[in-house]
Order: sequence, then structure tokens, then C-alpha cells
Amino acid sequence: MNSYYAKRAPEHDTLMGYTDNLRMENLLYPLIRRFEKYIIDQDVLEIACGTGNWTQVLSKRAHSVLATDINHSVLEIAKNKSYGKARVTFRIADAYALQKIKGKFTLAFAADWWSHIPRSMIPGFVKGLHTKLVKGAKVIFVDMLPRESLDRMFSHYDEEGNLIHKRSLSDGEEFYVVKNFPAEKELKSIFEGKVGDFEFYQDIPLKRWMLAYTRR
Repeated sequence: MNSYYAKRAPEHDTLMGYTDNLRMENLLYPLIRRFEKYIIDQDVLEIACGTGNWTQVLSKRAHSVLATDINHSVLEIAKNKSYGKARVTFRIADAYALQKIKGKFTLAFAADWWSHIPRSMIPGFVKGLHTKLVKGAKVIFVDMLPRESLDRMFSHYDEEGNLIHKRSLSDGEEFYVVKNFPAEKELKSIFEGKVGDFEFYQDIPLKRWMLAYTRR
């Protein structure tokens, strides 16, 4: 998957229909308004920031944003975009080895990342993420609901039940990536009794879901 997104970087924004941040904000604001109150003046750790489109959204509201990704190619694109009032920095980081990042944060954010986590790696990822957050910090995940364009990419389920997509780049090179679509019940089973203020929301027209909770 890392190789796929590294090579996809130059065409990522085009494939996602991204042209500018204002258009993105206008399109996704019914979803953004559900969680923007949590971001105001926070020190944010962003996981898998990609080409920085959601980083731009965060930067208009947060005090600071440390935007991380494992791929240098996407960070180079992200660095050349404009950002809001927040102090924004970028760093190469493995989402499964966050202990290498110094400091603590008051909020964690990840968009379109949860769906790519293999089921067996979820506990380790969450545990590592929580070690980088102060007690009472908010955690926000935003991701996709199933849609026809994604259904057409279905390849198979692997041995642990992950949904696998077959993805192709413009040059014809093919990759297989994890792309799960967890239901609210599944997410509750992961976090029940371990976090506070569990909040799940689906925006059917936008084909997206949001999960927000508080680290205990």
C-alpha cells in the first residue's frame, strides 16, 4: 500500500477531484461542521496526511499541526500548498511507530486512513496513537462509506477478513490494498470501555463517516 500511494502522489489530487481547498471545504462542510469545534486552537497530530488537503482544513482552525506520512513523495506536494493560521510542520513517520515522534498532542486526526489498517494491526496502532496524546485529548477519524466506484475495485477478502482492492495507476501498474468499511457496531466493539464520549456519525450524501472520542 505504501508503494501504491507513493507512486500515486503526482496524480492523487486529480483522481480525488481536488482542485482547491475552498471547494473542498464547501463540499464537505456538512461533515466538517460536526467536528470543527474540537479542532479550535488544538495542537494536532495528523496521521497519513497525504498531499495535505485535510491539513489545510485543520490549519484554519488549530493552533499547530504536525502532519505525518510515511511517503516522502506526498509530503513534497503537501509542503507546496498554502495553509491557515496554524503552525504547520511536516514529518515522515510510520503510523505504526509513533513513539519516534517527540512531544504530546491535544488532538489526533486522520482522514481516509482507518479503512487501510489491517484488522490485526488496529490494536497496536490505537495503543501507539494514544501514547502521543495528553489525557482528555480528542481523536477524530474520517473515512469513506461504500460506493459504486470502490465496489468495482473489489478483489477478494484475505485470511483475516480484510477487504482487498485492486488498484491501477495511469501507467497500468497494479497494486492490492486493504480498504475496509467498518460499521458503527464494529468500531464500538473496538473502543467500548476504553475511551470516553464516543460519537459516530454518517453523512450518506457525502458517503463518509466520522468517529470522535476522548482519550482517557
